Amino acid sequence: MTRIVSFIIQKGGCGKTTTTVNTASYLSRQGYRVLAVDLDPQGNLTQHFGYDSESLDLTLLDLFQDNTRFDDVVLRRSESLHILPNNLASAAEEIPLFHTISREYLLRDVLFPVKNNYDYILIDCPPNLGLFSINALAASTDFIMVISPEFFPMKAIKPLYETYKMVRQKLNHSLQFRGVLMAMCDFRTRHSQEILKILQKNFPHKLFRAYIRTNVTLKEASAYGVPIFEYDEHSAGAFDYQNFVEEFLRDDDRNIRKREYYQRRFESLPVEEQEEIMLFAQRNLSSYNQSRLDLQNNNQALQEALLIERNKIIEKLFPYRASAMVEDWKK
Repeated sequence: MTRIVSFIIQKGGCGKTTTTVNTASYLSRQGYRVLAVDLDPQGNLTQHFGYDSESLDLTLLDLFQDNTRFDDVVLRRSESLHILPNNLASAAEEIPLFHTISREYLLRDVLFPVKNNYDYILIDCPPNLGLFSINALAASTDFIMVISPEFFPMKAIKPLYETYKMVRQKLNHSLQFRGVLMAMCDFRTRHSQEILKILQKNFPHKLFRAYIRTNVTLKEASAYGVPIFEYDEHSAGAFDYQNFVEEFLRDDDRNIRKREYYQRRFESLPVEEQEEIMLFAQRNLSSYNQSRLDLQNNNQALQEALLIERNKIIEKLFPYRASAMVEDWKK
């Protein structure tokens, strides 16, 4: 079933767009069919993928107004990664859209005919709880709060959670709160450590273990209009988003089968080869990344990261897709 996931917090500068872009990019690189939806009139997601949002002839707004077809609006960045763009024109139309029948379901109605074409639809929400954000929650199967460890984003949690309960009760009974992702973190500061403790206390089972550190390469990637995995796949930013998305995929059936396949392949190798692979995996975890995994479950985070690096090596030796095709042929 297609998962439609909103990344949301009604505060700007918390990393929502960066998270949506890089999650979409990583999922696409793993073979998932992904649609990234820019629901923010600022058009930052559109720009982060390298498009000039203000020069576009058609955007998401045209679909809301039923002026054109989905295929005329969607931007095909690759075979498995598509973008629904946005720009400032939609900001002027938000109030007129309030008078539209079923105004809370505009996005749901746009996505419903095409959702089965994708494995994941990721929505970058605007920094408020207006009509567009309500549309995102009404259309989603899940949502993730993206929080930077600062005072004002923390103040935004309660009203967002109240909005979630309202939407779930009145508009979308199946909406699930997937969890909290901490972004733009620097746990060397006392304030960040205090925010971490508060989130651990209030969301003991909903706080992602992975977190996104403050990292200049993430800003550079956005300035160049590319995801971090295209800009510098060996950077700390790529490392962090890789860990987050792998955790995000933990319950995905396809990912579970892939991880089991890698484990079987690894265990089938002679002990000497297993040790050599693990040595390469440890080298791939640069000393920079290891030293910056500060405070939060260092050992567990490193073990998860090491497993991901090991699986990358196994994939090069025994490609999963080739194996899956053989298994399908046998059936």
